[in-house]
Amino acid sequence: MKRLMFFVVLFLLSFQALISLTGPFVEEAAAQAKTLKVGIITSITGPMAPAFKPIFDAAKPGETLINQMGGIRVKGQKYNVKLVVEDDQSSPPGAIAAANKLMQAGVKFMIPPMFMPSNLAIAPITEEAKILRMKTLGSGPEEVNAKTRFSFYTCSSLYHVDPIYDYLKKSYPNVKRIAIIMPDDPGMRTPQEFNVKAIEARGLELVFMEPYKIGTEDYYPILTKALQKKPDAISLVISIVPWTAGIINQSRELGFKGPIFCPAPFGDVNLVNGIINKDYAYDLFTGATDVLSDKMPAKVKDLRKRVEQSNPPFVMDSVFPLEGLYILKQSIEAAQSLDTDKVVDTIEHMNEIDTIWGKAVWGGQEIFGINHVARVPVPLSRIMNGKVTFEFIK
Repeated sequence: MKRLMFFVVLFLLSFQALISLTGPFVEEAAAQAKTLKVGIITSITGPMAPAFKPIFDAAKPGETLINQMGGIRVKGQKYNVKLVVEDDQSSPPGAIAAANKLMQAGVKFMIPPMFMPSNLAIAPITEEAKILRMKTLGSGPEEVNAKTRFSFYTCSSLYHVDPIYDYLKKSYPNVKRIAIIMPDDPGMRTPQEFNVKAIEARGLELVFMEPYKIGTEDYYPILTKALQKKPDAISLVISIVPWTAGIINQSRELGFKGPIFCPAPFGDVNLVNGIINKDYAYDLFTGATDVLSDKMPAKVKDLRKRVEQSNPPFVMDSVFPLEGLYILKQSIEAAQSLDTDKVVDTIEHMNEIDTIWGKAVWGGQEIFGINHVARVPVPLSRIMNGKVTFEFIK
């Protein structure tokens, strides 16, 4: 009998010990069971789909990487992020339809369309629904301002303008006369103003400024007029790969040998370098990251490996899903809430925030009327003698 009691006691003690050991694992498993849906709207179909395909290709790798970083933790509960991607069909009406689908799915956090008219189109309904929009690589105050409480930029190219013009003046002291050739786009007004002010502030002379229609392929007429003014350098203000390559090739064909630059990204620098005439690949620079550079931060290098595993090219736009998700992660965890009102309040009282590019500060008051812009390190990519170099300059 005593022997039986001994085994019973031993069993109970062993069982209690097992419960004490497995308890944390059970609790952790329960904590991992929840999912936080984050919406992303991009062009999967329509004329802009080829340009924005890298965003779609990098969505799943970005989601996986965030979850392997621990997901998002709120009050001891772990949330795995689930990116819900919707197609804006390359149009503002398509973006509205996509936003409505995300709202019906219960999404409260979103990476909105890169195309400004589409983001502006969804602003009224997303603001009313209190959906926090974290747009990557924004520009002017049309999208982020004191009236758009739930709209943010992970960075704004307006903060690149002064450092890029400082680089121009330092690296090319003989440049005195600037021509601006820019797209005729509703979002160009503020970047144009910033470029003009930067030119004037450095004692340079603006000798030509004219927009070209979106979709232009023949830049010879506008370039001929610009070169008649004998500029020393050409600023593109804002551009994308096809426009950039066309202007570089055609201006060089017309005999222009000076620097051609863009304070904002002019598209992926490696794609530009790959399609322009190699004889023209000199004195070109842009305020954009070279995501293939060895100088990229660890998170960007990790994302590159994951994207390239399924064979898509890794380009500048490939980082956008992770860039938006990572700042959302920091913001939600700082607020310790999934209530977007509380997250916005927290961001507005934050100073520093961690980003995939390194430490940043929340700013924007002096330009946007509200501190809803993460001021990240300013990148500079340069093409010289057919080779791309990269550095952070500020």
